[in-house]
Amino acid sequence: MRRAADVRETTSPARAIGGGGPPRFVVLVANAKGGCGKTTLATNLASYLAAQGQTVSLLDLDPLQSSASWVRRREQLGRHDIHGLSLKLDAYTTYGRLTEVVNQAHGYLIIDSPGGLDGPLLDHVLRVAQVVLVPVLPSPIDIRAATRFLQAVMLSPCYRRRPRRLAVVANRTRARTRMYEQLRQFLTSLKIPYLATLRDTQLYTQAAGEGGGIIDMPVQRAAEDIQHWRRIAEWLEVQRHLLRALPGFHG
Repeated sequence: MRRAADVRETTSPARAIGGGGPPRFVVLVANAKGGCGKTTLATNLASYLAAQGQTVSLLDLDPLQSSASWVRRREQLGRHDIHGLSLKLDAYTTYGRLTEVVNQAHGYLIIDSPGGLDGPLLDHVLRVAQVVLVPVLPSPIDIRAATRFLQAVMLSPCYRRRPRRLAVVANRTRARTRMYEQLRQFLTSLKIPYLATLRDTQLYTQAAGEGGGIIDMPVQRAAEDIQHWRRIAEWLEVQRHLLRALPGFHG
């Protein structure tokens, strides 16, 4: 059975733009609200980038350590293409301690952050990130929570000193629903890129149980979903290229 990871030409993977990127490109996956799919986004992005031959680390800051458990499961099955890092973020975590862990990564570093992220801790993780991806569920409660979180990000001291690129990924969404249209209007009003709509499918759960991502599922079942991840990865490569040219950018 052919799997999605074996059909890289079919999925048109994102490629590095130009020769030699920065030593580290940090993608923060964040939303103050729990249960919106941060771990799903972080683990699937990590597995997709690894399948394209990128050097990938995955840092789990959530006390539940779901991403760290996923990496361990992946390694138990003989896959060592993602470097797992762990730090349980709490009120006593300093920026210096966070950077010690971040500095262990090269290439792409995907950060899976905990719910309830705000105040100084939000500022700490924003300081180490170049891009922020915000997963949003298409419900009134989740949209309001995402609005508050995006406002908190844009008002944080770190963001006001140097704005980060923000983008939204809709999670567990069914097309042609009224809530789907409200979500699109919400994103348009904020003028923040809306990268993809992840389907409400059990494929993500099945893949996670095997320490994998959607890229590892049979291609005939996951082809539609893989296109969304291709768009996310291509957008990230564009941001990586643009940020490389900024004065004072050290990766």
